[in-house]
Amino acid sequence: MSAYATEAEGGGTEGSDVFLAARAALVAWQGEPGSERLFGELRAALRTASATVARLPRQHPGSPLASATQDFIRELSASGAHDFSADPADVSCADKLAHKGWPGLLAGVLLVPAWQWPNAPLLQAVPAWLRPDYVAWLFAAPLGFAAIGHAEAYAAHTLRRLEELERWVNRGPGATAEAAVLEVFANQTSVIPLYFSVGNLRRHAEVRGRLLARICRLPGEDCDATPTSRAGRRLRVGIVNRHFGPQTETYTTLPTFEQLDPERFEVILFTHLSRDSQLEGFCRQHAADFQLLPEDLEGQLAMLRAAALDVVVFGTNLTAVFNEVTRLALHRVAPLQVVNNSSCITSGLPEVDLYVSGTLTETAGAAADFSERLGLLPGPAHAFDYEADRQPPQAEVTRAKFGLPEDAFVFVSAANYFKIIPEMQHAWARLLAAVPGSRLLLHPFNHNWLSVYPVARFRAEFSRVLERHGVEASRLAISTEHFPSRTDVKTLLGLGNAYLDTFPFGGVNSLVDPLELGLPVVVWEGQPFRSRMGGALLRTLDLSELIATNEADYQAIAVKLATDAGHREGFGARIRERMERTPVFLDPLAASEAFGDLVETAYDELVAVGRAAFRANPAPLRTAPATLVGTGEAPAGVAALACETLRVAPANPAARHAHGRALLDAGRAGRAVSYLLAALQGQENKAGLWLDLAAALRAEGQVNQAIEALEAGLRVDDKQLEGWLMLAELAHAIGATDLARDAAVIAQKLAPTDARAAVYLQSPA
Repeated sequence: MSAYATEAEGGGTEGSDVFLAARAALVAWQGEPGSERLFGELRAALRTASATVARLPRQHPGSPLASATQDFIRELSASGAHDFSADPADVSCADKLAHKGWPGLLAGVLLVPAWQWPNAPLLQAVPAWLRPDYVAWLFAAPLGFAAIGHAEAYAAHTLRRLEELERWVNRGPGATAEAAVLEVFANQTSVIPLYFSVGNLRRHAEVRGRLLARICRLPGEDCDATPTSRAGRRLRVGIVNRHFGPQTETYTTLPTFEQLDPERFEVILFTHLSRDSQLEGFCRQHAADFQLLPEDLEGQLAMLRAAALDVVVFGTNLTAVFNEVTRLALHRVAPLQVVNNSSCITSGLPEVDLYVSGTLTETAGAAADFSERLGLLPGPAHAFDYEADRQPPQAEVTRAKFGLPEDAFVFVSAANYFKIIPEMQHAWARLLAAVPGSRLLLHPFNHNWLSVYPVARFRAEFSRVLERHGVEASRLAISTEHFPSRTDVKTLLGLGNAYLDTFPFGGVNSLVDPLELGLPVVVWEGQPFRSRMGGALLRTLDLSELIATNEADYQAIAVKLATDAGHREGFGARIRERMERTPVFLDPLAASEAFGDLVETAYDELVAVGRAAFRANPAPLRTAPATLVGTGEAPAGVAALACETLRVAPANPAARHAHGRALLDAGRAGRAVSYLLAALQGQENKAGLWLDLAAALRAEGQVNQAIEALEAGLRVDDKQLEGWLMLAELAHAIGATDLARDAAVIAQKLAPTDARAAVYLQSPA
């Protein structure tokens, strides 16, 4: 290598040593990412390396130094060193170097990231041997945005380059060349940085989807999956998750199938990984079958197609990286293919038919943001079940541990590191400046996103932002704890006085924790789905006063909470009272009811009009009025009215009571218990409901629980003859003769001529 370098450069060993110096500078900066001096030295080393590479002769593309340059560029992109604002002089230099063939191109790539080099060469101008590496550089994801405006610049760059890549592919570069480039594109790029721009990402997703589809075609693959009427049968619904272990995607997918009616749906779970966790076991218990997918794609598709599914739901995020579930979703395995809210934006995948969101999460024109048909659940898009594997907190956290004064007002947030973009850092710095003495406690390094984060870099960057706004860095506390469960995270959040959400990618899973604690939550809402998730939860709780639509309102809400204790405590009391009554987003029965109704509606329309017309319909899909499937007859009576009500308000207590009573009359006591228990939310003072619940529990053989329900109902209204008689009967059955006699005495007083109580008044033999 040194001999070649000497020949290329006219003497010396500069070429062989140049990356040693650059790599040493990179390592030094990574060890102290807040050092402006070290970053300056890194840039100087990169300029030296760039000048050396630019002098390489064009006729030796396979030279050791060319290969070393490609290796170092990959290392540089992964390091985050190119996340910062490029020096305009470096951009100008890169423009000039790009005209000097591949050596000049590599030299320019060393200086600036693709998304800050508007005039970087088009793919067709890049030598074939360099194209895969060039595509990896073009779409390299920042470790984090470092300046205001970077998120928008990156999104604009990515769309431009996606469209360019698609044009290049459509020119027919040759199967081998296309496969090499698209393989790199699929496996080395991430959509996640796009989430933090404010605009519509449909075009990005659709181009990505078409590009991914090109590399996933299988020879001779043909699966039309024509839907057939569901009249007289259950819908077969497959849920495909990468795994069903403890992760946000499991907690939000579980409620959609957990309590689906087994007389209407047969649920089969498919997974790539089995982790034998408590949560996975709970998921298994609520499905008809659990199948572990084989390792190869052909085997996975064969298993799914052999299951003869009517509906498949992809419950893992399809829109972050190209994972196993994304690959499956590019193929047709069921007549109706659905993506849920685990995918933060529209999937853009050609074979996905329906995106499920919620009426409170979408704006009037939201359907245009989705490549799929938009389906709307009544209320928020999300529901969660954290009860299946809830653990007691194990960690001990105190304010003192994080340097927080006991008397300080503490803003707190568990928003992920990626969501805390520079715009958010500046907004929070201005908020701290507006509330003297306040503190900000962050828990941003959630392992659901990454296993290793640039902690030191984040701390240094945020400290500089605070300094710009005259706020001492000591007022920022950052947790780097890896807590064993979300209950420990809640313990940390309990150190705060108000919770701050992020914008433009807001929280939803992370907002449930402070709401359960009764902490006021400040939300900043925008137009896309990812900016409206938290607002939907607050609207469900009738707390729209805590939702801002711009930074000024966001700060005003937060300052008011911080400076007016009565105002803050009032919100806390409202939140606690409404959370205690199980809001719809924590109600698995309501979630399953709504999801099941929407899927049936979608499937029936698909059967009636065909896939093309179903997909082309611009109107968001909502649950259709209940009908007797296959007969065309409208249902009648109280039970039918309850079904109609549950389709638009799946947590309505009165409708749940009526439906539970109808289920009991139909001999389905087990499901009746679920509805009657759920109906108690907000109706605890209805004695008749307690009696119906007792009857359902009795029919299920749960005698002790039935007695407890009867006693609760009789405390509400002690004049219920049937309640006392049932209590006497059940007490007698378990040998509680004194209780049976006491109940019979009261029943006889209420109805002296009713002979039914007499048998329980006799003394035991």
